Amino acid sequence: MNVGMLGTSDESWGSFVGAGLSVGAGGFRIVDGSSLRTLQAAASEADTNHYLVPFGSTVTYVCLWLVRSWDIDSYRTRFDTVSLWNLKKWFMELHKETIPENELVPLAQVFASMEAYGCTYAPELMDRASQLGEPIARVYCELKQHKCARTLVSADAAVRAWLDGVTYADEQESIRQMQIAQIAPVFPAQTLAEIFQNIVVVNNSLKETTEWFERLGGGTISIAISPISYGVFEVKAYAANFFINKAAGTYQKAYAQCVADLLEILKNYCYQVNYIQRFSYLQYNVERLPKEGEMQPAGQCLQQNNIGYRMLQKLGWTGGPLGYKQTGILNPIEVPAKHDRRGLGCTKAKKRKPGKADHADGDHCALDLHFYHELMLSIVARKPYYDLIFSPEFTENERIVLTRLAAQWRLRCETRLAVTGQAQFVIKRYPLPPHDVLVQVLIEKHPLVSKYYEVVPPKVGLISL
Repeated sequence: MNVGMLGTSDESWGSFVGAGLSVGAGGFRIVDGSSLRTLQAAASEADTNHYLVPFGSTVTYVCLWLVRSWDIDSYRTRFDTVSLWNLKKWFMELHKETIPENELVPLAQVFASMEAYGCTYAPELMDRASQLGEPIARVYCELKQHKCARTLVSADAAVRAWLDGVTYADEQESIRQMQIAQIAPVFPAQTLAEIFQNIVVVNNSLKETTEWFERLGGGTISIAISPISYGVFEVKAYAANFFINKAAGTYQKAYAQCVADLLEILKNYCYQVNYIQRFSYLQYNVERLPKEGEMQPAGQCLQQNNIGYRMLQKLGWTGGPLGYKQTGILNPIEVPAKHDRRGLGCTKAKKRKPGKADHADGDHCALDLHFYHELMLSIVARKPYYDLIFSPEFTENERIVLTRLAAQWRLRCETRLAVTGQAQFVIKRYPLPPHDVLVQVLIEKHPLVSKYYEVVPPKVGLISL
């Protein structure tokens, strides 16, 4: 049995001198002895944790916490599974020093049943067990995620692998490699089926499809136009010098018909990879962060000390949007700052020399440039699968500064118009090669890639997993 004392150092135990006095069971007890050893022996005689210890000429009240040296393994039953017993054992080991034995054992059983079997108890009991076992539950969940899953194998496959002297893991790896070979690019491509295996239709766009096909180095998708008669043209489509389709008619009509037919043919015989836009432009994911100490931008709501705020109050305005039905604007009209000598309404940009003008833009920029510089570095390191859409609160000058920051790190960016007509700065996602997307989605089952990319198999089964 271990004995400890609250509020008294271990060095003072040797100066205690006792006299023999006992008050009934469960009450106070005067302890004989002048050392901690004598007090420990007295504590083992009775199950009490309240003692009166004479200290000099004064009787002092001492509160002790007693911990029995009980065996945790003795509480394991033959019905406990390995995972259930581990939960109970970890729980008891964690709180053995602070919770009495008769209270800790049932608490451990409640916690283990909740985590292993999903049992429910009284809300107060479940809350206490969950709070005490929170670190154990966190580790248990991580172990469950990384636990090896049981794999069922047919008898024929097991016997065949045993006769061939190949383990199940090696057989699964060979199957995986065979599946990858069926969708991987083929070099050199000699047949039309191999050309279609090298082509992946990206975002239903012939331009993007051609760009990725050219990056493989096995050819290109080309359109040949030749006149037949006056005002009539013949348009032919080729993939790596293989003829695919043709159309005839006026220039624009024949070209559009040939491209549409070509895309439909590629969709029939090739895989399709489409990027899934998870964030709408109204739901931006990068906010505007001004410099510290900057004045509040005009786009935010009026403050009470503003003269316009007081004028509106005198006219009966009590807050919220303007208008009788409160359907008007909520924020003041934003007046952008003007730092050039161009006339009002002039949209033509003035040519200026690089260097001095760049520093001028940085001086007029009210953004926390250090933060956005670190953001660009994080994008380069993480290579996100999704677009970073900036808030429409950024001004034109601030978007120019962000564009230059992105260009320093060779990040693809653009300014898009939202549905509301507001300009938004966007840093484009890092595109994965389409064949890598096929492997990650169809074979590896990667959760993030599957979330942001959609894979459509070919309609005609020239290529199949």
